[in-house]
Amino acid sequence: MRQKIYKVSRERAITIAANHNCVSKETAAKYTDSELKEVLRQLRLKPAF
Repeated sequence: MRQKIYKVSRERAITIAANHNCVSKETAAKYTDSELKEVLRQLRLKPAF
């Protein structure tokens, strides 16, 4: 069976990045798209932005 790939919105990606990197949401909101995509790639999630 294939593993389901979950897609994540930008707002949810900011929340995940804040928790993953132990920073505030305000700091994570300043991340660029490529930085957010890198965090999601480490967690095997697909960006939907």
